[in-house]
Amino acid sequence: MRIAIAGLNPGSAMYAYYMAKDGHEVTVYTELQGDVFFADLMPHALLGIVNRESIKLFTRKYLEDILGMHIINTSLKSLIINGNKVVDQARGVYDHYDKVVVGSEVVLGSSGNCLSIYSDRLKLGKYAITGKDIGKNLEASLLVSEIGGSVNLNVPLAIDGDIAKSLPINRVETYNECIDTDYKITNPIIGEGFVGELVGRGFTMRDSLSGLDYIVNRDYQLVIMGKLMALRDLGVINSVPTMPRLEVGFSRNYSFLSIGLARDELGLVFRDLSSSRIAYHGDDGEITGKVLHRGNRLLSLQLIMRGIKIYNWFYHIYSLIMLNSTAYLIIDMGYERLFGTLRGLIEQLILDTYNI
Repeated sequence: MRIAIAGLNPGSAMYAYYMAKDGHEVTVYTELQGDVFFADLMPHALLGIVNRESIKLFTRKYLEDILGMHIINTSLKSLIINGNKVVDQARGVYDHYDKVVVGSEVVLGSSGNCLSIYSDRLKLGKYAITGKDIGKNLEASLLVSEIGGSVNLNVPLAIDGDIAKSLPINRVETYNECIDTDYKITNPIIGEGFVGELVGRGFTMRDSLSGLDYIVNRDYQLVIMGKLMALRDLGVINSVPTMPRLEVGFSRNYSFLSIGLARDELGLVFRDLSSSRIAYHGDDGEITGKVLHRGNRLLSLQLIMRGIKIYNWFYHIYSLIMLNSTAYLIIDMGYERLFGTLRGLIEQLILDTYNI
């Protein structure tokens, strides 16, 4: 099968990886000159929390020389996808494929007068957090607080306000600078008759837990989407389940995970929400978990953790799978004892939801 990837990101790269390994001919159209990396971890690389090399998903050399992909550098805005035809206006050529996957690409950089969470190294100070990326709003607040700074936090967050209060975020009313969590997105032009798939930041999806629309922001979610798409096309699974929104964030000491939409978002639609909350405090760490539900229908699962190392949680986020339109975390208890506690808390939250 001849496959075109129009726009390279962690999700479309993951799909291309599996298909190329299976022997399919993969052509990639991209503006990227370098490797495929996790934009989510760029702030951590700037602060030295993780190594810059460790944030790469695939190197360009691996994609081209080892997997044999044909990578074409061109302007995404000059690409038009009509059916299974890719028209590259910048180069004056077009080609037909058996399948086309469209992915957006993220442009990271400074925005206006504010520091960018993706390109500027955070330092001690008093900041206002700005931007619509609710996961990065929360993560930026944690990172600033952990280096001794403080934030004016008046933006939407990936988790409910009451559970956010348990986090050690230094809050202030007045500030000197601002930090922007937004980014620019570039994607091809989708023409008439497009029958392929979209996988990238900025695309709208439907949250399978609540049934509401949301915008994809996390590279981790893209990786899972790309893998599921490939497994379906390789005949391993029958279909790609609809994923709920996945928000993941890290700081030096804390991790958070939100599956589904937060109360502020759900409250606009569902007036009769209920919640169940559970906490663990021990010498090896702390975990606070919460579910939102309507009757016995699960709408959101939120977890905040201290003591689970970033690389362990980063590994385990790949183990999120979808079954029957419900999100499940498969947790390997062999890495840290605290993961056994985490699994027990998740199970208890779910049991509380269904009154078992």
